[in-house]
Amino acid sequence: MTIKKRFLISYIGGIAIAFLSLFSIICIVFYVTTGKIPSPATLYKTFTQQRSLSPEEELAYIKLRSIAKSDPGQLLNPRSELKETISQFESDALGVVIRKQAEIAYYSKELVEKSLIVHFPSFDANNIETRGTIDNAGRLYRYMKFDFYFDNQVPGSLLVLKKENNFLEFMTKWGLLIIVTIVIVAVGGLLFLNHLLKKTIIRPLEKLGAGMSEISDGHLENGMIISQKQTAMEVKQLTSDFEKMRTALVHSTQEQAKLENNRKELVASISHDLKTPITSIIGYVEGLLDGVADSPEKQAKYLQTIHKKALSLNELIEALFLYSKLDAAALSFHFERINSQAFLEHIMEEFQLQNTHVTLQLTSSQPVSYVSADRMQLNRVFINLLENSLKFKAIDRPLTIQIDVSEKSGMIEIRLADNGQGISAEQLPFVFDHFYRGQEARPTNTGGSGLGLAIVKQIIEKHDGHVMIESSPNVGTTVTILLKKLEEDS
Repeated sequence: MTIKKRFLISYIGGIAIAFLSLFSIICIVFYVTTGKIPSPATLYKTFTQQRSLSPEEELAYIKLRSIAKSDPGQLLNPRSELKETISQFESDALGVVIRKQAEIAYYSKELVEKSLIVHFPSFDANNIETRGTIDNAGRLYRYMKFDFYFDNQVPGSLLVLKKENNFLEFMTKWGLLIIVTIVIVAVGGLLFLNHLLKKTIIRPLEKLGAGMSEISDGHLENGMIISQKQTAMEVKQLTSDFEKMRTALVHSTQEQAKLENNRKELVASISHDLKTPITSIIGYVEGLLDGVADSPEKQAKYLQTIHKKALSLNELIEALFLYSKLDAAALSFHFERINSQAFLEHIMEEFQLQNTHVTLQLTSSQPVSYVSADRMQLNRVFINLLENSLKFKAIDRPLTIQIDVSEKSGMIEIRLADNGQGISAEQLPFVFDHFYRGQEARPTNTGGSGLGLAIVKQIIEKHDGHVMIESSPNVGTTVTILLKKLEEDS
């Protein structure tokens, strides 16, 4: 069953329950007050039941009844005093009717004679039923009746009437119009609510369903936007949530495509970098097997080359393994409190022992600064950076590396600047990509794997830090690392 039908049934059911509840309340109140189970007949009698006589009605009835008993002929031809009395009664909104046999001898002006003749109560000489309700031209009057005989034994009747503005009269006159009006208003309200429901809920949900079908078919470019201001808040929220889901799905799809491209590039890069040293090793081994190296000197040279290529291949595999673990978040980090100046001094001492021709300098704007870091991985970062500077040093001048430590906005800033070959502006945005060596031909004469800076970036980001690089060709390169500072007493 559709939502529209469910709401329609709910509206109709609500109206029916309201009417049944009201009817039940009326029935219960009627039963409690009268002790009778309500029925159309009992309800009619209740609506037409006479109230207690008012003083005016009581006075008029008694006075006219007294005249009817003592001198009924006066009623047919009222004298000035009786005429004045009847006029007084009529001024008090009472009606007076005198009937002689079947003819109406006298009636008040507001009454209709023909209707009185038709609806006049039957003659009752014993006056058992003296009260009731009479219809006069569509208006209900409650009456008090006294039947008597004139002097010639002609039956006569006296009626004192009071207009009855009760519910039955009102419903008799206006009931049909009220019922029709209520039905029209109810149907109109139902149609309006149905239109409002369709405009604010059904149509937006249909559009949402169509959008979801587009998404299921793989069409993610079409957004879900509802422009109507009258749309229900819940539907707007649902549409907004689906739009967020679509956006996230688009982003996820793009990321997945990007990861897939990276994976393909990585596989191609690995294949290329592994194939080059393996091809060289195979060539030199075949040279040895074929006797090309026919002297001890050539054999030793071939073996040294094979050894060098094998070491390069091993370094590439180790770098690739480390990069893969970092990329898959499978490498555990053991953070500890480290004095950055002392840590850098130790690295520089070790590097200087193996590279005495390199000039290293360390300056710091403050004597002591602490960071939280994995000592072994952070050591790998700076060794990679120092080795990169060494690999790409300038040919025409000795290599100088300057390391500066300073504090900046609660971060420890470490700047490592060299005077090497530098990097062109076109290549600079890609230096942190894996297997990027800065040249399209991907030369291996520098002995690099193309993963060094990619590993540096991964490790620094695992420390919640940031790494940047600046460079100018034939001037030098500066790498800036930002790490969170620890307080001295923490």
